[in-house]
Amino acid sequence: MRLVALPKKTLNLLSKQGKKQLKELERATGAKIKVFDEGAQVEDEENPGMEWEAEQVLSALEAGFPLKIALNMLKDDFYLEKLDLMQAFRGKEAQVERAKARIIGTEGTAKQKIEELSGAFIAVGDETVAVIGKFEELKDAKEAVMRLLEGAPHASVFYYLEKRERERA
Repeated sequence: MRLVALPKKTLNLLSKQGKKQLKELERATGAKIKVFDEGAQVEDEENPGMEWEAEQVLSALEAGFPLKIALNMLKDDFYLEKLDLMQAFRGKEAQVERAKARIIGTEGTAKQKIEELSGAFIAVGDETVAVIGKFEELKDAKEAVMRLLEGAPHASVFYYLEKRERERA
């Protein structure tokens, strides 16, 4: 049995409107998931490894990914990485908002372009940026996000991703 601490926002999604998602996650992992006030309990007596995998999917949901993308965490070659923007910018909310805006871009175009060129998925939360992808995809998307956070022009970040895409082909 594993206990997973989750924020209120995620718990509300799972306990109210997310019953269908919770059932789908249980079906995909074979684990039983119970949601409580502070988190969730994941249990699979027959295959304890699935408890960990279900926890990884819950972590992806917490980061803001839809279930369809979060379920990629059940695959052996997919990874999740979270960047804490509040920590990176020492709690300066104005800088965090600016950073999120740079990652998302006008009407989501920058985020979409990074996802398209890297093959990874990005979720921008209130205080975090999360990336799901295969190892190389995740590495490239994270590098792109880091370059944007450091102030690099979008065009140079996209050029870097296009170059990496050509190298992988």
